[in-house]
Amino acid sequence: MEFDAALLALPVKMVLVAAIVVSGSFAAQKAGPFVGGLIATLPISAGPAYVVLAMDHGPAFIAESAVGSVSINAVTVIFAMTYAVLARRGAGGLGSIAGAIGVWLLAAFAIRTMTPPLWFGLLINAAALAVGVPLARRFSRVVIPASDGPRPVDLVLRALAVATLVGVLSIVSWHIGAVASGILALFPIVISSILVVTHRAIGGPAAGAVAASSVYGLAGFAAALTAVHLAAIPLGSAAALLIGLAICVMWNGMLFTLRLKRQRRVAAAT
Repeated sequence: MEFDAALLALPVKMVLVAAIVVSGSFAAQKAGPFVGGLIATLPISAGPAYVVLAMDHGPAFIAESAVGSVSINAVTVIFAMTYAVLARRGAGGLGSIAGAIGVWLLAAFAIRTMTPPLWFGLLINAAALAVGVPLARRFSRVVIPASDGPRPVDLVLRALAVATLVGVLSIVSWHIGAVASGILALFPIVISSILVVTHRAIGGPAAGAVAASSVYGLAGFAAALTAVHLAAIPLGSAAALLIGLAICVMWNGMLFTLRLKRQRRVAAAT
């Protein structure tokens, strides 16, 4: 009965998600690589996916899903750096994204097989970020050519992709369990679509810079997912997700503020 009710509400969920993705993706495409990377790591896709899970399941399910998501967040760091390396080496938009997603899928399968605890997920996040952050500093130093921004068809296709993910997750979460649902919720649809569109519009180095810059935001995302896990059962799913969203926004906002201050100091020095 609960599954039937969730299925009936599915079209509404997918339309809402599509609207969120269009607005968020447009902002990311119009900004520079650093800001675009920060926007790409906001919970534009994972947030609505988790809302769907919260509507369909209880706090215990959300808490367990977040454990899977913490581990897979480290894999997304590897995904971003794989794309950045391939794009810089001239692999092309489709080749770069195919290689990055291939790495993501292999690592996600390994994590699903192991079902690691929270402490292990945090450990592999620390290891991935220890490698990813220095590379991000190197790869993000590119000159970005002018762009007219995304085409409407790009935004529509991107929204449909994420809405489809939410629809699939809403249905299969009843059958694949909490950890696998947490992994699927973090499938990098939004960042993939942003990278493909950016690659086509302004070239591989610029798209690689966006991918590399997303590593900074993913550090805060790991903290947000940890908070969701810890808060879901004592405070409830809604409060836990709001706390996670607040952490993501504050972390990325802090990074953006620090970036502005640094740019102002450099401008004043010159």
